[in-house]
Amino acid sequence: MMDSSISIKVHVAVQATPHEIPVTINTTVEDVIIETSKLLNIGPVARHLFGLRVLSVTDDNLWLSPSLFILYAKNEHHVYEYKLRYKMPDVKRLKSIDCYAYNFYFYQVKSDLLKSKVTGLCYDTCKRELIGMGVADMYRSILEEDKSREIVEQNYKQFMPQEVVKQHMFFLKKPVQETLKILINNNTIGNLYIPVIKESYLEQFNSIAPDYLEEEYKALYSENGSSVNVAFRVNPFHSEMPGVRMSIENRKEWVHLAAIEDLCFLSTTDDGTVEISRKTGIPIHLKFLSTSTMISFITLLNGYYRLMVNWNFDLCASTNTPSLSKLKSIRSHGPISIMKSTSIFKKKMSKKHGSFILRQSMKNYDNYVIDVCVNQSMKPMTYVIESKGGLYKLAGDDKIEYPSIWRLITNNKMSLNFIECIFPSDIAMNELLLCQNTSIKHNIGNDDEDDKITGPHLINSDSIQLLKTICSPKKKMQSLMKVRVATWCKSKRNESTVVVKLFQDDVNINLHLMDLLSLSKRWSSVSSSAIVRLFGLCVDTPTALVSEYFALGPLDTYLRTNKDNILFSNLVEAATYIATALWDMETACLVHGKIRCHKFVVAEHTKNSFIVKLTDPGIHKCYTSHDLYWIPTEFYNSIELARKSPQADIWAFSSTLWELFNYGIILPDVQNVELFKKKFEKNIRMPKPDCCTDDIYHIMTDCWDSDPFIRKKPQATLRDLRQIWLQIYASPQHEYTPLKKEEIYCDDVTCSDATIYCTSDYTIETFLDTVSSSFSGSETKSDFIDFNSNPDDGRSYQNDNPMLAATNTSFNQFMEQLTSKEEIQNNMQSAMNCQKKTYQFNNATLTLQQVIGQGFYGVVLEGLLESNDNKKKKKVAVKHMKRSFQTEDFQREIGIIEGLSHPNIVEIEGVLEEPNLMLVMEYIELGSLSSYLRLHEDELVEETNTLLKYSLDIAQGMEYLGSLNIIHRDLATRNILVSSPTTVKISDFGLAQFLPDEKYYYLQTMRDLPLKWHAPEAILYGKFSPKTDIWAYGVLLFEIFSLGKEPNVVSKLEERLDVEKLIRVLEEGHRLQCPSCPPCTLDIYNKLMRPCWAYVASDRPNFSDLINNIKSLMTIEPAEYFTHG
Repeated sequence: MMDSSISIKVHVAVQATPHEIPVTINTTVEDVIIETSKLLNIGPVARHLFGLRVLSVTDDNLWLSPSLFILYAKNEHHVYEYKLRYKMPDVKRLKSIDCYAYNFYFYQVKSDLLKSKVTGLCYDTCKRELIGMGVADMYRSILEEDKSREIVEQNYKQFMPQEVVKQHMFFLKKPVQETLKILINNNTIGNLYIPVIKESYLEQFNSIAPDYLEEEYKALYSENGSSVNVAFRVNPFHSEMPGVRMSIENRKEWVHLAAIEDLCFLSTTDDGTVEISRKTGIPIHLKFLSTSTMISFITLLNGYYRLMVNWNFDLCASTNTPSLSKLKSIRSHGPISIMKSTSIFKKKMSKKHGSFILRQSMKNYDNYVIDVCVNQSMKPMTYVIESKGGLYKLAGDDKIEYPSIWRLITNNKMSLNFIECIFPSDIAMNELLLCQNTSIKHNIGNDDEDDKITGPHLINSDSIQLLKTICSPKKKMQSLMKVRVATWCKSKRNESTVVVKLFQDDVNINLHLMDLLSLSKRWSSVSSSAIVRLFGLCVDTPTALVSEYFALGPLDTYLRTNKDNILFSNLVEAATYIATALWDMETACLVHGKIRCHKFVVAEHTKNSFIVKLTDPGIHKCYTSHDLYWIPTEFYNSIELARKSPQADIWAFSSTLWELFNYGIILPDVQNVELFKKKFEKNIRMPKPDCCTDDIYHIMTDCWDSDPFIRKKPQATLRDLRQIWLQIYASPQHEYTPLKKEEIYCDDVTCSDATIYCTSDYTIETFLDTVSSSFSGSETKSDFIDFNSNPDDGRSYQNDNPMLAATNTSFNQFMEQLTSKEEIQNNMQSAMNCQKKTYQFNNATLTLQQVIGQGFYGVVLEGLLESNDNKKKKKVAVKHMKRSFQTEDFQREIGIIEGLSHPNIVEIEGVLEEPNLMLVMEYIELGSLSSYLRLHEDELVEETNTLLKYSLDIAQGMEYLGSLNIIHRDLATRNILVSSPTTVKISDFGLAQFLPDEKYYYLQTMRDLPLKWHAPEAILYGKFSPKTDIWAYGVLLFEIFSLGKEPNVVSKLEERLDVEKLIRVLEEGHRLQCPSCPPCTLDIYNKLMRPCWAYVASDRPNFSDLINNIKSLMTIEPAEYFTHG
């Protein structure tokens, strides 16, 4: 293991000595680029033009991925070069964007020129220009570096390329001196001439070396089943073949492969193969001889794509840009200008009051900027957020720091101005497309001119001969149109089978004719390999749409009837076509509104391919309750608006994938609409299909995100699916049939217990059963559930078997059990995937072991931390965040707990950010106080002083938190850990908050909160303060002295969460009763517990008072506990 304080050398063109950059095990290549840019005063905008490569004598093309940890780079000497890698079409624009980057580029060009490292430049042909450029640089040196003319003339060879000096050694000095003299005599503006010299130098260079920064690679190219050696070059601004061009070995001609603008995404395999997916043409497969060369090539294309097409998107998921991922996680724009921000306000919100934009600073790497509209007629107000050491504060305000930007926004006293955030979009980042060449236009769509579609053709209905109807009765009821197969006679010798969509017999055509014309106009202009082509429109009788016909029929029916012949690889390939259709619609600015499995047809199914295509949405009646599976939660109150939303199409796409991997399963009608909505609004999702892998299901859940902004974008979805498909295709075992479990499932709820236990997990069958049923505790099923009815008999089912529980509980409880099972199952599975894996962590090796618990944010695993220096081993606890949980909230917990140090608060070892966010804490063997009290009830019943010591430990820990303006908000014995039989520690800061200046905090988001521990003001108004922690502490004391009993003020209240009744009972003065004596006494109840429950917050004691009261009640001095067992 390398020393954590190691430095690397980074060479730069502007100085002879390299920079020494300190790095750690967690430092990425992008971190090094940013740090070097800071040293050179190159700002956050222009730094994206730069890359880092291994300084090598033999290979100049060993560029590193931004996401690579720098100490993992295969470079023993840790010597690198920082260079401008991505060329701008107009270098003058670089000067206006960042003068330091422009100056660096000048010195880089000069350095490469002098060392004869400019590929494609003929030094002999251009010797006149090169000498002139050298003389100009000599004069710049005199002016800028304050050197004497004599010294510069004496060292003239240092300003000339090596090739020129070699060829003209004896005839060079005199013309150089004469030309220099002329330059000096003609200068009438002194040092103001320096930028003119540099600009002329670079213009001259560009004219003689237009292909500067072009990179060449060698690989194997797959052609007609065989591989050939090829060379290919990447140059976005090549005069004839911009982008990527290729030449087969021993051939002189070059073939154009793709412009940068025509790239879709890149996929890779473990053997070094890269698949280049283009908007037109079949994918290109290149196999590299080394992974490092492959990475260099991928990062080149990815960098140009981000700087020319879409700044928000990485072409290859395996070489992502860490800074882009961070910006997305905090929902921040890149380093855009205030002018761009203002234009976004005008377009998006019409300068609506309270709308705001979060953006990265254009000048300072550690700052963010918030622009907020406070008055429609005024310019937006701008606030600067400074970050240091992982904490954030407003510039000029040194009073309070926050662990995250969003905590600052929501907690700050100015938060009343921040009403609605405008999230980043691809278009909003267009200002950052530094390499975009506006002079080059590229066709998007099919290259075949004959195949291009400009609009719907008018078709004579006499040329259409209708044949059979191909629409099911159920679909016929939902649609205004019927579908029939027909023969289209284009001419006497040209007939083809087509699909004709015409109105149902009972439909008033005049009412819907405009809808039909609009539909035909939109969909006839689409050209996509994954969308059924719409040929045209019959406007006479009968009025109809005419489109392509595919004999294999609808996808859902085909999947059900051919299940045994469809391989897993077929399903993945079909998924890529579904995603392609989604992306092509987004590119064409189209919304489908009815993406379903039955809306796709099977175009081809052979041994090597499974092609599906999307049909047009048709003209439908209003959505029904059955459509809820495909409708995102934000449209539940205005369901018809989903028809025009691209975000709704993404959600529907995910549900369609779910249908696909369930082989076209028929989803039942939703019997209880409100319950269905309620569950999905609580982030309940359909379970993972049996034959679906985790990575594909993760794509589904990403597209089902309740936040439309976070939902996976179509291009990223297609990229990730294609990567999965390529890995399967590259595997020698890629043709296999997925596992099928129908033999262990049971259709009837009344089957035997033995069979029931086989289905105790949250499966598709149990999910469908819950949706299509309405269990109410009786044999009669109804369409609606009475949510105000009392639970049956209060019995609990400890076996957690949802099928058994369904026979004795309400449908609501049944769904809750399914929810818990699914959440735990997914969470546990995610954590188990990390078991036995090792990570480098703070100069130690961390090995994750078995799961030991589950908390608010995720699963807790046992870990073993072994020092790399002395090999000392230490047990730790590792909190592994749920995939479904908000990273921002977990980072807030980390930001709070990282700064804490107290004997009664659990210690943190640190944070592991990759591959998942994990919190590493001290391992506490005895577990939670809640469990410990119940487990040792017989021993503790007489140990009142021990229980008082626990109470003291917690009060002292809470007093410490109060001194830091932190409220815990979840103080309960379940969140207290037993460090030893006489010492406890506070843990689980998942709901903790830093307090703003007002000394109280209002709940920002709705979430399930532990009401039985909450003060009245927290329940009624969502208002939290140190006094609400005091109330919770009193309830915690009840738990301690009742040895772990539930704190129920009202019998069975916890089952119904009747808030109104709870508040009424508390207002009347009712409180938890004094636990039995021993271990509790009336003094403990009256002096400790009861004062904590004063209805008025200001009447409650503080923790200092409680600490003194506890000490007075103890018969053993607190210090003596540290000497007892």
